[in-house]
Amino acid sequence: MPKKPEGHGAWLKLDEPAHIVGFLMKSLQHSLRQSMDEALRKRGLELSFAHFAALFGLYCEPGITGAKLARRAMVSAQTMNSALRRLEEEGRIERRPHPDSRRADSWTVTSEGLELLEQAREVAAGVFARMLAPLAPAEAAALEDYLRRCISALDDETGDEPSDDEPPAAVARREGKRAARHVEAR
Repeated sequence: MPKKPEGHGAWLKLDEPAHIVGFLMKSLQHSLRQSMDEALRKRGLELSFAHFAALFGLYCEPGITGAKLARRAMVSAQTMNSALRRLEEEGRIERRPHPDSRRADSWTVTSEGLELLEQAREVAAGVFARMLAPLAPAEAAALEDYLRRCISALDDETGDEPSDDEPPAAVARREGKRAARHVEAR
């Protein structure tokens, strides 16, 4: 039975949107993971969201460490380690010593892993399309921009807060530059 949209966060009786946005994003992330797991299962792919994220992350960044992959996939190091070990046992990925660290492993996707990833990406595309279906294309693009800017703001190491006497245009310029640096870093 589909959930009622008004039920998401309705239990939070807060005055400002800023107080609930984090809860809504966590709810979205949880719903996305559940939907992905269910869709992958229905397709007959024995992958969890963590397995999919591992394969996709390794496809995008061959040689990445498990710890960095876990952070990017938003899963614990233990969960990622378990996913990597299983994918390695199945011949979907390979492990090599990391060139910069004796304590870390470097992971890459095998040809069998790439085949599985392509099937999983088809499933993911359907889930993502369903998630964004209520939005017009311009709204989806704006949502992506808003989320990138929020991530950038939290990733900013300086933690600069705008002062009360700083002109809004200066704040907007600084935030735009910060978002551009984050996009370039990806």
